[in-house]
Amino acid sequence: MNESLSIILPTHRRSAGFQWFADSLAGQLGDEDIEVIVVDSRFSEERTAAFAAAVADRFPLRHVAAKPSPYNGPHRVTATSYFAASSARNTGLVYATKPYVVLVDDAAVLMPGWLDEAVEASRHEYLVAGAYQKHWDMRVENGVLLGSRSGGVDSRWEYGDDCRVVEVPGTMLYGCTFGAPRELLVEVGGYDELCDSVAGEDYQLGIRLEHAGHRLFYSRRMLIIESEELHRDGPTLQRMTNVLSEPAYLDRLAGFGVTRRTVTGRLDATHMVLDILYGRRQERSLGNRFDLRRLRPADLPGLADRLPERHWFTGEPLAGMSDPDTPDEVGLPGLGEPSAETGSR
Repeated sequence: MNESLSIILPTHRRSAGFQWFADSLAGQLGDEDIEVIVVDSRFSEERTAAFAAAVADRFPLRHVAAKPSPYNGPHRVTATSYFAASSARNTGLVYATKPYVVLVDDAAVLMPGWLDEAVEASRHEYLVAGAYQKHWDMRVENGVLLGSRSGGVDSRWEYGDDCRVVEVPGTMLYGCTFGAPRELLVEVGGYDELCDSVAGEDYQLGIRLEHAGHRLFYSRRMLIIESEELHRDGPTLQRMTNVLSEPAYLDRLAGFGVTRRTVTGRLDATHMVLDILYGRRQERSLGNRFDLRRLRPADLPGLADRLPERHWFTGEPLAGMSDPDTPDEVGLPGLGEPSAETGSR
């Protein structure tokens, strides 16, 4: 049995609400063997110092740059920043040194019992999806949520149980918290970077793990509360919305060895990811230009030389790719913390 955890927190936000996370985690710590890895697409020495100050030596912290991506960060090829969660999460898997990893969203407070649930999952090495709620006007002191106004509700909540974990299908792996043995995630190739610029990487992974014969459990007690203000504070990352003609879509799909559609809906990249997933009964990632089993932290800067020049779905050059309806962010301000206007006090 294992009780060692690597907790991976990716962020691209100007204000990650990290003080909330650090305080709430520190308040739950006993003698657990943990490390926290912050994967930051805004990596800088100033932000490293800010994250370290928030932790105040209460637990081991590694603040690392997100690996090179054509969609986000300093190696970005596209004209605007796109959603690239798969790349960031794979970065965390490369840096993780513990046998069990837990990924968690930023801009959130860990509720009491969160760490106990993560340790229990690591001890028995099962896959666990944690619960979430989204609140407004969050008042947090020393990692404790003192007050807030309820917002979005986890749509899986009714399937859960207050006293135990409940088995759920792979399609219910999304958002908030996810825990798994690192070796298992590496074996299936990690998060699929086909989903970068598109999204849906979490449930796509859940379905792949299900195809590979693994069971997923949902825990209400592994709960985080996320700030609606901080999520909306941005910056906003684009998601590809292009639609192909049916012949072009089917031709592109055939390039992945799939001869017909298995889902209904728009002829866009989001649906093609699903058509590929079900058409191939996919287990391993297809869009990663590296072997995660062999990748080490020292190898990550060299991935900048392997970035694609064209988008896998449309075939268009990545240089200059943008959504004309949404302006790009301006500048890369420091870490910051939630302001009074976003409910930190």
